Amino acid sequence: MKKIRVNADGTLREATVDEQARIRLDGRILEPETTGLRPVTDQPVICVALNYAGHYARLADAFHQPPYKQPPRQPVFFIKPLNTLAGHLGDVPCPDSVDHVYTGAGLAFVIGRTASRSKRERGFDYVSGYTIFNDFSLAEDSYFRPPVTTKCHDAFGPVGPYIVEREEITDPHNLAIRTYVNGELRQSASSADLRLNIPAIIEALTEFMTLKPGMVVVSGFPDKRIAVIPGDEVKVEIEQIGSLVNSVITAAEFYG
Repeated sequence: MKKIRVNADGTLREATVDEQARIRLDGRILEPETTGLRPVTDQPVICVALNYAGHYARLADAFHQPPYKQPPRQPVFFIKPLNTLAGHLGDVPCPDSVDHVYTGAGLAFVIGRTASRSKRERGFDYVSGYTIFNDFSLAEDSYFRPPVTTKCHDAFGPVGPYIVEREEITDPHNLAIRTYVNGELRQSASSADLRLNIPAIIEALTEFMTLKPGMVVVSGFPDKRIAVIPGDEVKVEIEQIGSLVNSVITAAEFYG
């Protein structure tokens, strides 16, 4: 089953998506283009940086140079706060201070039960499903501590369009991930390239924090992000999950 959150009849509701990709609510079929599609979570999203082997390998030499001097010893996490969250078909503003932003496709998993001090052998016990995340960002100059000023602009974290239940995904560590800009394939990757798998991520996170049901964690982002500009449509497609589509617009258009 696929679960989606929508604004229907002036209320935030949870609907389902059938095998024909139709949104169903109270016996009705809703059209995505005319339905207020909401992010699949109302909690800040946790992201893992530097978790794709190709990305890490490309930066290996730089990690031994100032200001780093050595590779990170622990997983690198950052948070996308609530103001960054956006839904499927939502708009993403390009700040006035830049002429482009970067897009980063990510396989995300949803926590289904409270997890604290979890061991990786039981990691999947805490996963209820999977979804798609797109980490929009300004240019970054730190890989150890991704700065708030590049990551936390309004609507810089589209997530959705729905949650696919865990049992429906054959192997979350072997999914094709593709990013299209205006219909053109610009990036192709696979979750098989993850350095830390999902149970290991949960183990690392729960060493210092408790994960609650409904929280979304993004497993990582492939190397070589893509620059996009106002007017571009970005589609992130993940095998067995679906597609998350968003449009980049100017800040003036976004804020009216």
